[in-house]
Amino acid sequence: MKYRIIEREAFQVFGVYALIDSYQEKAFEQVPQFFKKCDDNLVPNEINEILGRFHDNLTISALYDRTEENFKYMLCNFLPKGITVPEKFTVLDIPVTTWAIFDVPDCDMQPMWRRIYTEWFPTASYESIEDVSFEMYYGLGKHENGQGEIWIPVKAI
Repeated sequence: MKYRIIEREAFQVFGVYALIDSYQEKAFEQVPQFFKKCDDNLVPNEINEILGRFHDNLTISALYDRTEENFKYMLCNFLPKGITVPEKFTVLDIPVTTWAIFDVPDCDMQPMWRRIYTEWFPTASYESIEDVSFEMYYGLGKHENGQGEIWIPVKAI
């Protein structure tokens, strides 16, 4: 499992979200359904248009506001300074954070989430902190060579 630890300055993201069940197996069903709904409503195209990018650029996802029952899952992207977004979008402020960043070849996120929590955290000298986590998707949607990363906020133990 390839990973790195970095500290990143504060930043903002914007997008739309859905409430997803905290039970992992149910979440793994609900997230693709949410993506489909966003695609059907052209949300990724709208985000890319606001950013002045090609419509086929991939977006990112934020996982936040976790409770025992659910969490918010946001289809989003970075918000550059000086850009105002329509009211339909939620803006998240991300503070200065230390991140454990895991490479996810071919954007196969679900198996990597399992591996991080069953293999990496039990032996790592870090623990996750309750804050926003990210699934980063890089590349163009029409290509099948997309790459991804999972960003988890951590602190040393």
